[in-house]
Amino acid sequence: MASLNESLSLYLKQATAQIASGEYEKARKNLMESAKCALLLAKAAKGAEQKKYLDTYELLKKKIAEVDAKASATFVSPKKPEPKKDVNTVNTIQNANNAPSYTPSATGGASKKGYNGQKGAEGFTGSLSPRWLSDYIGQPQAVTAVKDLIEAARLKDSALPHIILYGSHGLGKSTFSKIIANEMGSNFIEMNVTNATPSEMIAILKQLKPRDILFIDEIHTLPLQVAEAILYSAMQDGRVVYTEGKGKLAKTETLELPPFTLIGATTEIGKLAKPFTHRAIQVRLEEYTDEVLARIISSSFYKLGYKISNDNALVISKRCRNNPRTANNMVRRISDKALVEHAKRNNLTDKSLFSSPEKIKKLDISISESVISTFFEENGIDANGLEVGDRELLKIVIERYNGGPVGLETLARAMNESPNVLSGKYEAYLVRRGMLKVERDGRVVMADGYRALGLPVPQKLLDEESESKKTSENEKPRSKYDKRTLIACLVPDEIKCQMVEDLIVYPENAVVDDTPLDELFPDVEKPYEAETKHLCELEIDFNGVKRLLICDSFLESRFATAMASTGYLKDMKAQTLEIPYISQMLANRRYFPDFVIRDYKGRIAVIEMKNFDAACYHLNIDKYERLVQFCNEKGYGYAEIMKAYDAEKYISIDMIAKMPRNEQLEKYIIDTIESKGEFTVADWDAYNAQYGKVEKTEIYTILLNNRRLRNIDKDGTAIKITSI
Repeated sequence: MASLNESLSLYLKQATAQIASGEYEKARKNLMESAKCALLLAKAAKGAEQKKYLDTYELLKKKIAEVDAKASATFVSPKKPEPKKDVNTVNTIQNANNAPSYTPSATGGASKKGYNGQKGAEGFTGSLSPRWLSDYIGQPQAVTAVKDLIEAARLKDSALPHIILYGSHGLGKSTFSKIIANEMGSNFIEMNVTNATPSEMIAILKQLKPRDILFIDEIHTLPLQVAEAILYSAMQDGRVVYTEGKGKLAKTETLELPPFTLIGATTEIGKLAKPFTHRAIQVRLEEYTDEVLARIISSSFYKLGYKISNDNALVISKRCRNNPRTANNMVRRISDKALVEHAKRNNLTDKSLFSSPEKIKKLDISISESVISTFFEENGIDANGLEVGDRELLKIVIERYNGGPVGLETLARAMNESPNVLSGKYEAYLVRRGMLKVERDGRVVMADGYRALGLPVPQKLLDEESESKKTSENEKPRSKYDKRTLIACLVPDEIKCQMVEDLIVYPENAVVDDTPLDELFPDVEKPYEAETKHLCELEIDFNGVKRLLICDSFLESRFATAMASTGYLKDMKAQTLEIPYISQMLANRRYFPDFVIRDYKGRIAVIEMKNFDAACYHLNIDKYERLVQFCNEKGYGYAEIMKAYDAEKYISIDMIAKMPRNEQLEKYIIDTIESKGEFTVADWDAYNAQYGKVEKTEIYTILLNNRRLRNIDKDGTAIKITSI
């Protein structure tokens, strides 16, 4: 402790003197060392003394930012280059049979080593990525979330909770994880799990030390066997029970784990099993705006030793596809081009002049508009950020398929690309830019796609744009409510719901409540008895309220999409309300209705989705009756919605209940039960043969109104009606 205090004091004295003399580079290095000492002292202290060192650490971070601002006064970019860190050689253990790689990086400790052995900013092999939250540009929500977690972990002297980072490719999930490790002073261990086995995962876990951070990229590719057998219990219980050896030599071992943090990164959170999402805090990384990317670009050029104006940085950012990884790749290539031109123009051949960012900075090279324009022209990147492949895709759809729709497989063959490359590399960006639309029948080029190619926009698309603009300006719901039929909602993409309101029953005392749904219905943990068959991730923007809905089935996700497309909803949450059952058979159990919505009038409603036949299973009817009771007490609307036998439409259980009851069929069912004990599919066939065919819906109308009858067929694959 004494030696650390002495080091802290010495570094601060040196930094103060260097700031006074304008030696900002050296001052920053000493301030960074001071911050490390303060953090180590805080970890070793307790109580008020620990808080004192943590406060010192925060003050030093602010001082570093001030020094950065002073140092960058002569540059457009606000950031100074990262000081060079000590780096130890790291060992990578790679199993010969495609085992996961184990790369420990000692980001903790006095030397703050890490980043998988990369060099710092003084070498050109180093990363342009930030290493501290104070250097991190963008993602304010994610930064705030992890900052609170880090501060709490420091105060408690504990490991961070497990974290899932999710978002599209290139948003910096790996970089963000390394920043967390640096802030915590923890070892950073990166693991590739695509082909991992349970024994290999055990080997990695055995290497963990207290507060280590285990990072797994693309965690949704982790084999289910490894997750279920090893990782779930490791995350929740801090121990793993496993079998070592085979046959007679096999024995059960228990591995007690130190407190550690798993950070999983994924581009497809919908593919993660519920046990993962229940055991970790989920943090989403958003797409970057052009303005935020321009700041990142300015900072990266500065780290490499170049100057760039804000306007020129913005020109580059608009062609980076909202992706910081793409932006930094462009920074490196454009800086190389500028360096080559500068060397030729000034006849510079001495290699030592260009060996580090510090030396390049002395050359006073500015990234000019002409260099940027030449780079984009040579690489075929236009003002919209479209590359050659993007334009080729749009052109093929327009010229060969009259603007679409055209299927993905057909389009892939036409472009001589794989469907995965097509959808991942080109299609995602074009859809995000509003140049391409994915419909049920295939891909369709939108008006902005024609404009991007300099082609005249078809009148049909101009009319659609005009109509959409009028609707937006008038701020009216896009749906029309019509009561011509029991069928309430049309399914196919781009076909809007016609009678959404008919699906939902609103009580007379229906409340209008503008309280955010997140406050009315906080997220709850949903236990599963088994893994769901279809797990769908759905991102919807409800007039500025962005939601990521995790649906248990495609039935739910398709209905949510249809509801959102009508303008009927202001907001929607998935599986965020728990209600206990009424039935004594299911006492002390609970269930989770699929959606809570706020409609265009501000009314709250709770929605349950069911497959058509399963809806009238007697315990499902019990569940729905409890839902109705709950909603009536609260003044909420309610509905249980099914896809009708016509595969294109939906209908609610209340609509079925209100249909005319077939009294003859009801008497036949009761008589059959009295004589045989049950009414089955065979009895229904016998009724159809005697009295003429009836729809199964008529049986369900009877079951919903006569609660002395109950259908004990759970899956809806058959009919088996008994009496109470």
